[in-house]
Amino acid sequence: MSKHLQQAATLAFGLVERLLLNPTVRIHNVDKTTEKLQKILQDGRKNLHFISDFDMTMSRHWVRNKDTDALERNASSHGIPARYDKMTPEYKKETARIYNTYYPIEIDQTMSHDEKVPYMMKWWIEAHASLIAQKLNKTDLRLMAEQARLEIRPGVDAVLADCRNTAVPFLVFSAGIGNIIEEILKGANLMHENMHIVSNMMVFDDEGVCVDFKEPLIHVFNKSEFQLETSPYHDMIEKRSNVILMGDSLGDLQMSQGVKHDLCFNIGFLNHDIKSLEPAYVNAFDLVIEGDANMNPVIELLKSIK
Repeated sequence: MSKHLQQAATLAFGLVERLLLNPTVRIHNVDKTTEKLQKILQDGRKNLHFISDFDMTMSRHWVRNKDTDALERNASSHGIPARYDKMTPEYKKETARIYNTYYPIEIDQTMSHDEKVPYMMKWWIEAHASLIAQKLNKTDLRLMAEQARLEIRPGVDAVLADCRNTAVPFLVFSAGIGNIIEEILKGANLMHENMHIVSNMMVFDDEGVCVDFKEPLIHVFNKSEFQLETSPYHDMIEKRSNVILMGDSLGDLQMSQGVKHDLCFNIGFLNHDIKSLEPAYVNAFDLVIEGDANMNPVIELLKSIK
């Protein structure tokens, strides 16, 4: 083994040891994880890029209600419009109906992936139709993003700044509403020149009113079907062979399938139902961060990559 390979192996072993000291981190296959990290450290930043989900990955899953101090679900990019004071009561009622109908199906552990897909299609189609009927414009999107109490996961700013400063491309790949995600990131000064968003994007008419959504529709279980080679982002990552993927759903593991790569290091955020979901998550992801915790393990990983 060359001196460079030996150094990468030693660094990877030490990195895994440090990561496991974090009480929120779970690594099921230590040898496989160490081997993957060794290649990432060996190949360096010039061969690296990120693919990350947004809702409940870059954002928190749980937040404190400012009035009651009780824990509640963080706003999602699809949920933000219902919190906008311009939206009609009928829209808010319909949004609640749609969510209460389909979210239990998304997280139902007795249903297979194929059984869930038709319901996810219905969920997104109904949600988008309801939103289009509100005749929103771009100013509405900015204002609703400002009004939303969406909380970004602690440490995301450090991860994004690190990637920006070292020119590591960062793709936000979301089944949410891309225009709202963009407004949130811009409002928080987190949208940088090395970043690109692939998501459900609105179509506006000549008067700037949302009249449709661009195809293809992206939902939580079909992210593998989107080919990143067709996006302008592809030129930034074409010669980068290693990808770090971050997501909070097992469906997010599909995000890297639309781009060629040699290695994908998968980081999963297990935010809820930890006892029942942990076995599936630790078997599917190389590293799992539990309890809606911060980005410190990702920051630790980035510190090790030259």
